[in-house]
Amino acid sequence: QNDMKVAVICSKGIGDALMMMIAAYQLYKKGYSVTLFQNHMHELSSFFPFLTFNALPSDTFQLETLQTFDSIILQNDNSRRSYQVINFYKTKQLQNLSVFYASYSPGKHLPLSPNDRTFDSTLPMTKNIAQAIASILNEKKISLNNGIHIPKKLTKRQYKTRILIHPTSTCLKRKWSEASFLAVAKGLQKTKFEPVFCVSPKERETWLKLTQGKFLVPHFPTLKDLASFIYESNFLIGNESGLGHLASNLGLPTLIIAKCPKQMALWRPGWYPGKVLTPSRSIPNMKGMRLKENFWQTWIRPKKTLKTFFKMIKDPSY
Repeated sequence: QNDMKVAVICSKGIGDALMMMIAAYQLYKKGYSVTLFQNHMHELSSFFPFLTFNALPSDTFQLETLQTFDSIILQNDNSRRSYQVINFYKTKQLQNLSVFYASYSPGKHLPLSPNDRTFDSTLPMTKNIAQAIASILNEKKISLNNGIHIPKKLTKRQYKTRILIHPTSTCLKRKWSEASFLAVAKGLQKTKFEPVFCVSPKERETWLKLTQGKFLVPHFPTLKDLASFIYESNFLIGNESGLGHLASNLGLPTLIIAKCPKQMALWRPGWYPGKVLTPSRSIPNMKGMRLKENFWQTWIRPKKTLKTFFKMIKDPSY
């Protein structure tokens, strides 16, 4: 064990934090003391016992906080907070910051340092982060392991008929329609499956009304309760969001409904095999109308989603 302290600063999403934990865990295995900055992941501390968690500042860092660390790894999310850290370290020409850029633009970002890493948009974030941290640590082998530790009392995928539906997202543009998710739930219920709607405590009231008592909408007080429930379920169907990444990290197949195949090549869940459903390439995106972009939800039918799910559930590779 060495005495080097490393800060890993994530974007605010749960999915981002789970993926950046790949870097945190590889650092931990090398003997570093790692602190992860993110606002909700402390609720999953029993799943990640090797980490110390700190909250992200809402806007900018007290830079003295960061100066107590020997090294910093920052996931750039183009926020004011990210720019503040990058500008401080680069103007002072300090060498102990590594910036991970999901997309880098010379016109928008400061020049790269030898410690920075830019990502390949054709590979999932999980693989990009694994490659980036391996090259920083001079490791030849890459690993997607983020140190997730499953509490002993849980049994993996024990409820074979329980299919999770995650119908919400922090970004409205990423949401498939509520009616479509309800149609998928009805289709699942007609067969042997038990669809369960997974939403946050804040969203639960809305979804209790929308489901009208026809489907379960459990209350999950913390992320730990949610992660435990996911681990024992069999499959997740949902929007592009942190829950898809959490399910994949816990070893569940996922079917993610999303707008843009190009974007999802980078942002798809990257641990357990899954599928992403996007609008057909044949739909025109005529100038001025942006049919595919503005009305993508209508181009993915519940029938197609169910058909894809039934095909996946019969496939032994999932």
